[in-house]
Amino acid sequence: MVHVFIWWLLVQLLGIIALPFTSILFRNLPDRGYAFGKALAILIVSFILWLAAYAHILPNSRWAIILIIALLTVGSIILFIRRRHEIASFISENRGVIIATEAIFLLSFVLFAVVRAYNPEILHTGGEKYMDFAFLNAILRSEYFPPHDPWLSGYHLNNYYFGHLIMATLTKLTGTASSVSFNISLALIFALAATGVFSIVYNLVRLIRGGFKAALGFGVVAVGFLLILGNLEGVLELFYGHGLGGEGFWGWVGINGLDSPYNSGHWYPDQFWWWWRASRVIPSVIDEFPFFSFLLGDLHAHLMSSPFVLLSLAFSLNILISKEPIGLAWLKRNLLPFAVMIVCLGSLGPIHTWDLPIYIFVFIGAILIQAYYRRDAATRCWWKGWGALSFITVVGVFLFYLPFYLDLQSPASGVLPWRGPNTRPFHYFIIWGLFLFIGISFVLSQVRSGLKSVSWHNVSLVSLAVLSPWIVWAIVVLATGGESSIWGKLGHLAPLLILLALILLIAVQKVKEAEVVEPSVPFALLLFFTGLLLTLGCEIFYIDDFWHSRMNTVFRFYYQSWALLAVGSAFALYYLHRHWQVSSIAGRVARASWWGFLALLILCSSVYPIAAPWSRTNAFSASPTLNGLNLLERSNPSEAEAIAWLNSDVQNAPVIVEAPGSSYTQYGRVSTHTGLPTILGWEEVHERVWRPRCSDCNFSGRREDVDQIYESDDLDQVEALLEKYGVTYVYVGRLEAEKYGAEVFQRFGSFMDVAFENEGATIYEVR
Repeated sequence: MVHVFIWWLLVQLLGIIALPFTSILFRNLPDRGYAFGKALAILIVSFILWLAAYAHILPNSRWAIILIIALLTVGSIILFIRRRHEIASFISENRGVIIATEAIFLLSFVLFAVVRAYNPEILHTGGEKYMDFAFLNAILRSEYFPPHDPWLSGYHLNNYYFGHLIMATLTKLTGTASSVSFNISLALIFALAATGVFSIVYNLVRLIRGGFKAALGFGVVAVGFLLILGNLEGVLELFYGHGLGGEGFWGWVGINGLDSPYNSGHWYPDQFWWWWRASRVIPSVIDEFPFFSFLLGDLHAHLMSSPFVLLSLAFSLNILISKEPIGLAWLKRNLLPFAVMIVCLGSLGPIHTWDLPIYIFVFIGAILIQAYYRRDAATRCWWKGWGALSFITVVGVFLFYLPFYLDLQSPASGVLPWRGPNTRPFHYFIIWGLFLFIGISFVLSQVRSGLKSVSWHNVSLVSLAVLSPWIVWAIVVLATGGESSIWGKLGHLAPLLILLALILLIAVQKVKEAEVVEPSVPFALLLFFTGLLLTLGCEIFYIDDFWHSRMNTVFRFYYQSWALLAVGSAFALYYLHRHWQVSSIAGRVARASWWGFLALLILCSSVYPIAAPWSRTNAFSASPTLNGLNLLERSNPSEAEAIAWLNSDVQNAPVIVEAPGSSYTQYGRVSTHTGLPTILGWEEVHERVWRPRCSDCNFSGRREDVDQIYESDDLDQVEALLEKYGVTYVYVGRLEAEKYGAEVFQRFGSFMDVAFENEGATIYEVR
């Protein structure tokens, strides 16, 4: 665990460097954004490195990273000297929350590193670890950016890779082997997300004059809601694994794989990879949630964005509670802090592009609430300032990352109406039951104060606004023809539409009547509205891609709905706890029943995070290690030795040839484990997904060319192909021998040099 300590120490140092900056950027928050210092520093260092390496000003190297950190340190020291009394006073007055934040970070980091240590393998099956590991290693080998594509030599990565770049930056800085940093990165992301969500809810509670202990307690609840609890499918797995329910019942449940119940030999379900089904509740789509993602252990883009979407939420909250009127005059006074906010918000694009429009919406919504509430007689045209600032935000998030977008060829081909089956209410409840129960209760608690003087004009406008997605869908469906029933769709969406309309109407009335005396409430309503709106959108539209279905749309948007609803629910729980005071017997019974049902939902949501890790790690029975290549080193030491040689002795990114094969197999393992570009790696559901309109990629031709390199007896042809792709090394191992015959080990000896050789692998070097 020495590497874990080194990473913890480094991140602590970066957090200290960021402290003067966070005290300015988050000056409106009670904790001054202390918890976000680590994520902010990591992001800014990576952004500067990326930009400098893209412009060929600095290489992607350790000394360049150290130089950037040194420059930020100088700026931090200067800022600290100027504000030392203010910062010292903050630290003195907020020691409790600082200690709590650091304790949560350390505990989360260490505990999840332990979980990873019992399941560290970077395998080709059951996820995207090979892809993510290939990205990480390719970025580590890229001297300048954009990073090269390890599975398609001659091309750069055509995917969101900035999250991998952030982790590669820390890997390079600490000198950690990527096979170890892969797992430490997962633990770090978990810890950064834990402190981030804790901070947001802590601030929401303190902003409505909640006590310190209550703020700490419900901040911890937020950590549980976002990162620990699962959906309710775990309870079904428990029933299913103990033979409960007949085939008729499980047929009605309708979750793939739950058909004939069995009798588990343990207290937990022990069917092979039973825990996977919780991410496939809705047929033919992916409905992951954070704990599943961390347990699966893919260093994937949607997971890596977690700390940074929370950072964006913190900026939105900080803006919403600002006492200065928001507009162009405010922007002139806060140009540099605003630029940093836009850099952080914009980073969501190259980290995980699907998240960017969601958090732009939240950010602009927060500005709108603040601008309207802080308007005065001198700023009757307050909306102009809001509009200008919103426009600058949208332009800025793309402008700061323009090189990424100029190089990106989007695999998406447009937004289409969803004509397929609707999500069953039962499945929707299995996923969102806990958050729906808390959220609806919170919204109903606002009805009395939020709708005391509502006008029919507002009701009409809100209804039209909420109905507009369905109206657009209906128009498109009618215009393009088809069997879809527009009224059946409306009936299916009606409960969600009513809830969204109620949330929006309450928020509008509260802001309109200048009743934002508790700014946490409209912010929570904004989170609930956005999260539920995303789930509504998945019922009527989808982003068309390689699969031509809504699988990816539900996957990406449901994941962010979970984040938004988890934060909103944690605060809402505090609000209900504080405000639900009753004196009558009936009221007490109702309140006790409500808390009882909530406890039941939380208990059911806890089944998955208790049982799944026990099953996934085989009851924590293995010898712990963070080395993701541990299994390879034990099962195929010859290949592990060859890969270690490539990683230690081969510099930069020369092209290597290895046998091509199907996705989710061991083919592509050399380029994956080293980051060296190969002629063709995982093609079917990776390169073709990333480049559906690539006219010159010639995937099939590449596969045939590699076959010729390994099989042809015409040396001139082989040498011509090696020259065509700029090949430096040819790898021959077990898979190559299985595919092309054992004689392939000697095929290249007559015209190439042996760079490395052991009993199971030979690496030839082009003369």
